[in-house]
Amino acid sequence: MYILMVRLKVKEDRIDDFIEASIGDAEGSVRNEPGCRRFDIIQDADDPTLFGFTEVYNDEAAFEAHKTYPHFKEWDAQVKDMFDGEVEVSFCRPVYPRGDATWDSMRAEGAVDDDYFGNSSMHVISAPQYVQKEHVNRFIEAVALDGIGSTHEEPGCLRFDVYQNVNDPTELYLYEVYANPDAFEYHRGTPHIQKWQATVKDWYDEPRRDASTGRRVGRNIWPPDNWGWSSGKPAW
Repeated sequence: MYILMVRLKVKEDRIDDFIEASIGDAEGSVRNEPGCRRFDIIQDADDPTLFGFTEVYNDEAAFEAHKTYPHFKEWDAQVKDMFDGEVEVSFCRPVYPRGDATWDSMRAEGAVDDDYFGNSSMHVISAPQYVQKEHVNRFIEAVALDGIGSTHEEPGCLRFDVYQNVNDPTELYLYEVYANPDAFEYHRGTPHIQKWQATVKDWYDEPRRDASTGRRVGRNIWPPDNWGWSSGKPAW
């Protein structure tokens, strides 16, 4: 998989316009591009001008093809004057799950109409993790165990993905989807997250971590709640 973690800040008076345009691009990508597996749009709960995209493609070639489609070109033209600052993009690969997992967000044929499920009730976390170089591999092993515990033992944890920047292996991303905020609060008290936190607490690159503005925690703007959010129960 070839994954884009995109961080955006939008002018406050253009939020609604940006959401409308971005849903058009996201839905066009998932429905019409054979190589696009998901295109999730998250709006931060504390600062509604902050958005995150998680785009999953089969490979880099599929992403390059994405830029040739009409829906992307239309989005690109529409949003040029909507940004407040530079768009940040990290190109990533999955380090958990790596094997048998569900990546596709496309809903099954015959599912209930989207409008009924358009209430954006998911609780989604997109969080960069900056790790000291010598601890990267051990960090991945530790966080994968947390991911396995979360997806296997918590009914409210729909996915717990870990991505690594292909250009900077010390930059990792947690992409977590919970059924609602209560499910995340339950997650915070589980033994597996407490074990992970204790294991990795001294492995962070603290200056980069403190300076980061890439964290997004909030609701799903797209896809709707009844699309495919679960990764299943991946073993690794």
